[in-house]
Amino acid sequence: MNRILYEIFEYLDMYHIYKGFFNLNKRFNDFLNDSNFLIKINILPMSKSNFESYKKNIVTPNRQRINIFRLSNQFIAENIFSSPNIILRFISLEILILENIDAKYLDKIINYLIDLPKFHSLSLSIVDYIQTLDLFVQIFRLSRLKYCKIIYQRKIIQQSSSIKRNKYSRSPIQCLIINGDFPY
Repeated sequence: MNRILYEIFEYLDMYHIYKGFFNLNKRFNDFLNDSNFLIKINILPMSKSNFESYKKNIVTPNRQRINIFRLSNQFIAENIFSSPNIILRFISLEILILENIDAKYLDKIINYLIDLPKFHSLSLSIVDYIQTLDLFVQIFRLSRLKYCKIIYQRKIIQQSSSIKRNKYSRSPIQCLIINGDFPY
């Protein structure tokens, strides 16, 4: 029976699983709290009260079980990743998708992704202008990153700067998609 539930839950977001099944009976509660069950989180724009409930009941107690995390609201990313200690608790995180995020939050988030053991895929859609391409240097430092997609606009204040990498630095990125002004 658990195997069938795992297969069904593969296609559902944790929010819908929680709303539909959590208070159904003790068996579902125990199943959803099983530490072997990895969780996909897809936080779309929602009211502040719904988000606070979602964070308290789903995200915070299950950080170590989240393997796919998608945030589509620029204010939520700051709230969830407000301190390095919080980011480091996402030990099963493999895929992070941040849509409509402010560039000012990225430095802090990316610097701590380097310590996550399973993290390998990053997609960013940045809503404001980025001033420099230093973001790429940080991304190239992510030692397990295989896939990276970045959508951004760059405010050109001065001559185009290039990304400085020494000849010994390597990146494991196999697929890099850049949708923005990139000097080469």
